[in-house]
Amino acid sequence: MKILLIIITFVLTLNTTNAQLQGQAKIDSLLKELPKIKEDTNGVNFLKELSFEYHFINPDKGIDYGLKGLKLSLELGWEIGKAKCYNSLGSNYDGGKLDYLKALEYYLKALKINEKLGNKRGIANNLGNIGNQYASQSNYPKALEYYLKALKINEELVNKRGIALALGNIGLIYSKLSNYPKALEYYLKALKINEKLGNKRGIANILGYIGHIYQNQSDYSKALEYYLKALKINEKLGNKRGIAPALGSIGNVYYSLSDYSNCLMYFQKALEIFEELGDKYRIAIGLGNVGELHFALAQDSIIKNSENKMELLLNKEVNLIKAIENSKRAIDLSSEIGELHQQSYFLNNLSEAYQLKGDYKKAFETYKEYKSLNDSIFSSENNTKIANLEAKRENELKEKEIVILKKEKENQKLQRYAMFGGIAGLGIIIGLILIQRRKSEKLLLNVLPAKIAKRLKAKEHPIADHFDNASIIFIDLVGFTKMSSNANPKEIVALLNDIFTLFDKLADKHGLEKIKTIGDAYMAVAGIPEIQTDHAKRTALMALDIKSEMKDFKTSDGTEIHFRIGIDCGAVVAGVIGEKKFIYDLWSDAVNIASRMESTGESGQIQITENFKSELEKFEGNWNFTLRGEFEIKGKGLMKTYFLD
Repeated sequence: MKILLIIITFVLTLNTTNAQLQGQAKIDSLLKELPKIKEDTNGVNFLKELSFEYHFINPDKGIDYGLKGLKLSLELGWEIGKAKCYNSLGSNYDGGKLDYLKALEYYLKALKINEKLGNKRGIANNLGNIGNQYASQSNYPKALEYYLKALKINEELVNKRGIALALGNIGLIYSKLSNYPKALEYYLKALKINEKLGNKRGIANILGYIGHIYQNQSDYSKALEYYLKALKINEKLGNKRGIAPALGSIGNVYYSLSDYSNCLMYFQKALEIFEELGDKYRIAIGLGNVGELHFALAQDSIIKNSENKMELLLNKEVNLIKAIENSKRAIDLSSEIGELHQQSYFLNNLSEAYQLKGDYKKAFETYKEYKSLNDSIFSSENNTKIANLEAKRENELKEKEIVILKKEKENQKLQRYAMFGGIAGLGIIIGLILIQRRKSEKLLLNVLPAKIAKRLKAKEHPIADHFDNASIIFIDLVGFTKMSSNANPKEIVALLNDIFTLFDKLADKHGLEKIKTIGDAYMAVAGIPEIQTDHAKRTALMALDIKSEMKDFKTSDGTEIHFRIGIDCGAVVAGVIGEKKFIYDLWSDAVNIASRMESTGESGQIQITENFKSELEKFEGNWNFTLRGEFEIKGKGLMKTYFLD
């Protein structure tokens, strides 16, 4: 019997949150918020997330929302958004429709954008996804090639989660190649990293993989031990998408041990959870597994040799009826979601069940349906898809050649026109216009972030965006106002320029956006206008660099310059105000509290809120915090604050 194993499809990628809502419940929650979304980068992220969540349940809807997110990102000119949407579209074709060629096409598009932007984390993620597609097509050498590339980049980035993910994927390939010692070597490396990170989901996934190795080696007690460990962790996490595959794998072990009662119980438990999640793809697999088990139980050899004498469990007629019922439901559901491979597999099972029942007419009809569908899947469909991809690539190459030829012809025309005296004057005018335009654009970019400037040039006004999470930093030069009252104005301005230029360089280094300077105070933000999940880490590193650079900082006459830094994080509204003199500014409680952290801080110290401390502790680093105590913060009451060292 060839029961479909569920354990193979553990998902490590994108396990970035511990959201309580899962499956249809999470989709329902997102759909309630859908009417409120704006056509900005947050809107793109929202549509991308909705698209990804649907890939478990209804990939056609997931594709629809992914395309909407892609369209919006194209209108905004947001390249990262395009890459994110390509990834979510790939996940729908990959995990939902099992159209690996289409999934590969979208993942390659995302990879191209991330390579252009130099986004190494994105590149590593795309390489892993591409490797998954080759693995799904049993092209293990190619899959291994991409997994190793992803591993190399993650090692360069010292991205421990990415390293663990790549090691786990490499282990899977060796497991599929039946090189179990090598697979176990990689799994144990991944397990060690996940344990150090405290990544419970990653630990559970690897334990499941190790259990699969022992199951393939017929060491069922060891396999059961690891599956149960994985199940226990997922149950503690409330991760139903991990619980159900673990239950299915345990059911497979009990089948191998001829413990059909426990096997059926675990299969049914797994099926119930998939039905609760609304995951139609895996519901179909669960129904097929239950159907296959009942078909196996209807075999005379099992009935005669089994020590389990449960009448219902070993009743041939009852089992055949259940085998046919479950197989039919699995076929109908596979047909509904357009999953032809599963549909073909279950049709073959149904044909065998009819044959065992003695209904040879239905057995023959079902077998013909299976044969027709199977032939279409493995011949014309794949050949057409491959041909389409090859044709598309050839067309892209031809289009590039056409563009090059057009440019060459245009250059030749310009050379001919240059022979005429009138073109010289026109060229001068055009040149002057371009120079002035570049100057204007440069001035605009000095005032506004590039993305905001682009939207403003596109006549979008007013510009106002909401960001769920960002980190705000205020830096103030202590006693500078008093010092400047008796100093030469030119020297004061020159000194401020030197200090703020240093701050600008550090902001660029860590990817923060300078918002403004107010007298001797400097304000910047991370996570705006481009969303950065590591905004807290970026801000902390900038603050620590400032502390290092400003240590023992003195003016030309020997006067010491001290500073205070305040930081907080949270939701922020950002936008452009003004008609003639534009300014990009921020408003929120987090902005006000960050300012209070600076004004109530101590000289030479970085004062942060408890909220920012919690956000920062999510990232690896030698973070040291000193509890300062609780202080009365205007408008907020008592707040616990810390110094960051």
